[in-house]
Amino acid sequence: MSAHADPWEELIPAFQQGDSSAFNAFFREHYKPLCYFAEQLTGNTAAAEDAVKDSFVKLWDGRAGFQHPKSIKSFLYTATRNACLNLLRHEKVKENFREEVKYLDASAADAPVLQEMIRTELMQSVYKEISLLPEKRRQVFNMVFLEGMSFEEIARELGISVFTVKEHKAKALAQLRLRFSDRQLVLFILFGGSLFPALR
Repeated sequence: MSAHADPWEELIPAFQQGDSSAFNAFFREHYKPLCYFAEQLTGNTAAAEDAVKDSFVKLWDGRAGFQHPKSIKSFLYTATRNACLNLLRHEKVKENFREEVKYLDASAADAPVLQEMIRTELMQSVYKEISLLPEKRRQVFNMVFLEGMSFEEIARELGISVFTVKEHKAKALAQLRLRFSDRQLVLFILFGGSLFPALR
């Protein structure tokens, strides 16, 4: 290594080839600043850490396409920002839907049977789609959303990494969003676990 060489640039070839030590070097360099950045956007430490970890999963998946350390840094900040904005949007949808559910519950006396039929039919439709997910993806979805387990707990139980857990979660949601809106999925997450046993 020459005196004038940029050590980060010299890590790029190894990183592109899947060297975990090169990935870990970039992780150590950017993780804490990214968490601070994400926490300023979300106001939630755990959510910020999740957003940052998601960004590193995406970085690793696309490692072959990065030619320079600056492009890695730029990608991480952009991906983290987008993840935070998506989280805030989903939280807003969830909160709005909770308010709507409260309204429906308050007015349930008008049509309690019809309301319960519609809700149950939606639950059954989403649950059927979940049952068609690949096994690991289905397990992770249920453990996260219906059993309330943390990523670390799921990783230990299934014998996989936290990054892999998060990837399964993201792919499961992406597949379900092909059939259902965010509002429908939020309703399922709010009520599904109490109406149906979790599929493993």
